[in-house]
Amino acid sequence: MLKIALVAVGLAGCSLAHAAEEDQPKARLPSLTVTSAATREVVPDTTTLRLSVSAEKPTAAAAAEETGRGSQSVLAEIKAQGIDPRDIKTAITVSPVYDEERGPQGQTVKRTLRGYVGRNALTVRLHNTARAGALARSLIDKGANVFEGISFTVSDEQRPMDELRVQATKDAVRKAKLYAEAAGVRLGRVLTIEPDPDSLVHGEADLPRRAALGGGTVTTVIPVEPGVEQLAAKVSVTWEILP
Repeated sequence: MLKIALVAVGLAGCSLAHAAEEDQPKARLPSLTVTSAATREVVPDTTTLRLSVSAEKPTAAAAAEETGRGSQSVLAEIKAQGIDPRDIKTAITVSPVYDEERGPQGQTVKRTLRGYVGRNALTVRLHNTARAGALARSLIDKGANVFEGISFTVSDEQRPMDELRVQATKDAVRKAKLYAEAAGVRLGRVLTIEPDPDSLVHGEADLPRRAALGGGTVTTVIPVEPGVEQLAAKVSVTWEILP
């Protein structure tokens, strides 16, 4: 019985000692963290036009019919320009419109149904940015009475982004070696590599809405300039420092 008791006490002592060791804070490795970024300006090669055909009528059916009639001419013009159907997207909505009477404090005291607004929102993607202004003019002539803007993108940004990620990482290595040499220490193994979310600044040309201007014909090409977009990659690398 005595031997059993001694063994039990010994095991309990070992467990307590092990637990005490785990509770001790682990020594933090000396380390060096370097953050580096790489940027590049690129010319967009894809243009997206956002426009709508909108009509207000007393009934929902009439609003939908008028919007559909106006949309046919616009869509026919888009297809006549040789735009791939995969680059054309439409979204049709019909919504009620109310006239509101407001009280002295600005609160709504009465709402009266005025009619319905039909809207066919179209998105057109062009792979030739030079055509954007002329196409915008022709679509407005054909009945697009709400023009929401033009945006520009880079169709194949993966390759330049990969090049920037490599460039940022190599620059981080260069800086780390420089700091280590100046401090009289050596770089050990890489502990972490933390890339920041890559960024792409999109350019956009906002054009005035034409819905409130009434009819008419646009006689000149709408001037559109894509400018440039800035690609950016950023990375933080941490090394162990050796004496």
